[in-house]
Amino acid sequence: MTSTPEGRRDATPGSYVRSDGSEVGIAAFHDEDVYRAELEKIFAKCWLFLGHETQLRSSGDYISTRMGEDEVVVTRNSEGKVRAFLNSCRHRGPKLCRADQGNSLALRCPYHGWTYDLDGNLIGVPRLRTAYHGELDRSSIKLIEVAKLDTVHGLIFATWDPDAPSLQDYLGDFMPYMDLMLGRSDAGFEAIGGVHKWTIETNWKIPAENFSGDQYHLSSTHASSVEVGLRNRVTEYGHTIHVEGGHGFTREKGGAQQGTEAVTAYTEYLGKVQERIGENKPELVEFVPVGVGSIFPNLSFMDSMRFLTLRQWQPVGPHRIDVNSWCLIDSSLPEDLKQAAMRQYILSFGPSGMFEQDDGEIWNSISEATRGVVAQRHSFNYTMGLGHEVQVKERTGAELPGVMGEAFITEANQRSFYRRWRQLMEQ
Repeated sequence: MTSTPEGRRDATPGSYVRSDGSEVGIAAFHDEDVYRAELEKIFAKCWLFLGHETQLRSSGDYISTRMGEDEVVVTRNSEGKVRAFLNSCRHRGPKLCRADQGNSLALRCPYHGWTYDLDGNLIGVPRLRTAYHGELDRSSIKLIEVAKLDTVHGLIFATWDPDAPSLQDYLGDFMPYMDLMLGRSDAGFEAIGGVHKWTIETNWKIPAENFSGDQYHLSSTHASSVEVGLRNRVTEYGHTIHVEGGHGFTREKGGAQQGTEAVTAYTEYLGKVQERIGENKPELVEFVPVGVGSIFPNLSFMDSMRFLTLRQWQPVGPHRIDVNSWCLIDSSLPEDLKQAAMRQYILSFGPSGMFEQDDGEIWNSISEATRGVVAQRHSFNYTMGLGHEVQVKERTGAELPGVMGEAFITEANQRSFYRRWRQLMEQ
């Protein structure tokens, strides 16, 4: 391939992706104009993950995060409602909350002392009478709030777009899989151990597409993890499924993460969950745990049954991401199993975890190897399994939506991801 798909380097950003998603111009991972368009057309339009409700247990609790490159503070107000605002004072713009999380009855700017309540209202202005002569209308100045905010199974999402569909409609046919993953426990899930954060020199799309369904890399990238017993050898049996909207996941059967702690206890736990689900719909047992996947654009997950890790790829320019990582545990588990799961998460998918180190090194090298002028004249190939896809119902008999590859290892999910990317970038 000697040119970007369907045209020129000066074409619209969306044209870097072939219409069927089978080819993506390398410049789409490096071009500053493409990146700026992504912030406007994707991150300012889509529903984005903010955090988990258990991070905001009490009135006054807050967390700091980002939506694209926009700094955001998420609070629980005095009535227990979760709200999210630009983390920026309306006077001169400093961050109101500089800690990752905390508790406060008000949000006070460190620069000039303007103070806001947990509903975004301006309630305090130093020297209001003497400097402003009592003429400043505080009621007309509020923090900039997200257009819409909603939760699903404890996960908090928001969007800046007032015309965006509801969160349920945005997730669409991915909701049954969300229900299998997050709705299987009557007690719900809780975030433990705080939020792990680190930086990788790569483009945000690289890890998002990897988690959406890249089983192809396991036997080579993670060979050392197999050798030390962190997982079984890669199988050729499982499901790789995507739905409209660019969301997708893959579940490998028989090669999932092993680990060394509390194996028997977790095997029993998995059996009980599958038995409960199988009582009414035995065909769904094959989809628990759900596996590894991505919710478009930049939220990924890994469901191992011992723990559920959520991973958000926060863009910082075309060549860098900040990674935010959560460990979620079934709240019904005893404390010793929760701690064992946390240790297993750290060992495998924490900032220094075996799998995380493998992936991060590869993703960094992609940016290094393709950053040059000549490299960006060419394209990445996503043709594996093209034209060999079937409906989930047709292949499995399960009453579940979506499309899957005829073979377990396929690039069908990546093509779906980039088709959605192209669609948004062309709007």
